[in-house]
Amino acid sequence: MEKGARHRNNTEKNYPGGSESQEADSGGGGVALKKEIGLVSACAIIVGNIIGSGIFVSPKGVLENAGSVGLALIIWIVTGVITAVGALCYAELGVTIPKSGGDYSYVKDIFGGLAGFLRLWIAVLVIYPTNQAVIALTFSNYVLQPLFPTCFPPESGLRLLAALCLLLLTWVNCSSVRWATRVQDIFTAGKLLALGLIIIMGVVQICKDFWRETLGGHGLDHAHFCRPVYIWRSQWVPLHLLPCISTLLMLVTSDIYTLINYVGFINYLFYGVTVAGQIVLRWKKPDINRPIKVSLLFPIIYLLFWAFLLVFSLWSEPVVCGIGLAIMVTGVPVYFLGIYWQHKPRCFNKFIELLTLVSQKMCVVVYPKEAEDLKMK
Repeated sequence: MEKGARHRNNTEKNYPGGSESQEADSGGGGVALKKEIGLVSACAIIVGNIIGSGIFVSPKGVLENAGSVGLALIIWIVTGVITAVGALCYAELGVTIPKSGGDYSYVKDIFGGLAGFLRLWIAVLVIYPTNQAVIALTFSNYVLQPLFPTCFPPESGLRLLAALCLLLLTWVNCSSVRWATRVQDIFTAGKLLALGLIIIMGVVQICKDFWRETLGGHGLDHAHFCRPVYIWRSQWVPLHLLPCISTLLMLVTSDIYTLINYVGFINYLFYGVTVAGQIVLRWKKPDINRPIKVSLLFPIIYLLFWAFLLVFSLWSEPVVCGIGLAIMVTGVPVYFLGIYWQHKPRCFNKFIELLTLVSQKMCVVVYPKEAEDLKMK
């Protein structure tokens, strides 16, 4: 399927409003995204990815389930140390395999196409939509809670406001990259301000000996609802619609902690697989250039903690974890039918080409021209 509608250098027509590269600069062909993201916006994207909604939601749940402030603090310290260990492992993988794609690129290069496809499959169908649903529900909860001071907001209201938030942000992303970057910048600044207020208020309450009340209250997550903004897409890209629709489906429940457990298990599963790939890569390619090289003790410690959390999650939430695993397994036949099976019948290939061509014409899209200098040599 190297020809026809699937060709990546398809420059059949330039559409107004799209994000196109200047053909004079690219040597006479190809459509690519404009470089419209500046330094501030790029930093805002990084901050938005690092500071998730968990810091605003999790402290209350951790304290409630831990039963004491001391145990909650120990849990936060231990998980912080383990996260730092995992970050060091990812740092080595990032400079050893300098490709865009994160976990997908690492898993695909180390374990093969099936593992990489399953990572991408579960990310598109479960991880990204669930993360966005958690953020949208948290935003709607903190917006509606002041209107219901003596009770919890109605579930229908929470879902409706969350859905409206998602639809609005999807429209912003599909309309203009510049608008999306401005929204990202504004709410990233608001997020940092909210974190600062939480820290300052916490210190003040500690001084007043109201520690328990401080941690038992709500966080300030109103600044974080813009997390679903994918500003690296161009205009007229229908791929905005897939995460939006998938996220709307996740709103069948308004229980934030159920969604967190749901996505946490699957996400952490592939974190462990990626870190295990670091050990495998050390064995398969011991002489590869590694600008950053950490001790093997770090991935081993991380994997031991990873295995404990997976077993505990399966024991405590078997249904939630089982649903995530079932969705992941559905990607296996898709991979073998769509990618691994090379010698497909001609009628099958013609149907896929026709379907792709019709989709491209309806959505006004083509494949972007790949930048050669970004490919791994």
